Amino acid sequence: MKLNHIALHIQNKEELIDFYQNILGFKLEYQYKIDSTLASTIFDIEEQTEIFRYSKDNLHLELFVATNKTILGFAHVGMDVEDREVIIGKCHKAGYQITRVERTEKQDLVFVSDKAGNKFELKNL
Repeated sequence: MKLNHIALHIQNKEELIDFYQNILGFKLEYQYKIDSTLASTIFDIEEQTEIFRYSKDNLHLELFVATNKTILGFAHVGMDVEDREVIIGKCHKAGYQITRVERTEKQDLVFVSDKAGNKFELKNL
């Protein structure tokens, strides 16, 4: 089995460039829309929705832009990155949430969040 993509819900299209492209380094592959009937049938959300497919290395994201807010609970995406301090610095500069839990015997836990609350755990390669 191979992971094809991860779908995330965002509320603002500005996040596509501000967070996903400029901070995380993803590139837009393509975009499309689903009508409200299809969105309702699959996701129980009756709203025409724009979807943007982004990729970086072997990780593919489908970003659904919709106005409703979701409860994310423990959901997050874990990513191994070349230098997480660079990403952390970009998040700090752009005003995105950073959560760092210092640990003595292991690498600190670091999570960054987009404005819709999607969390990304960053680990150095």
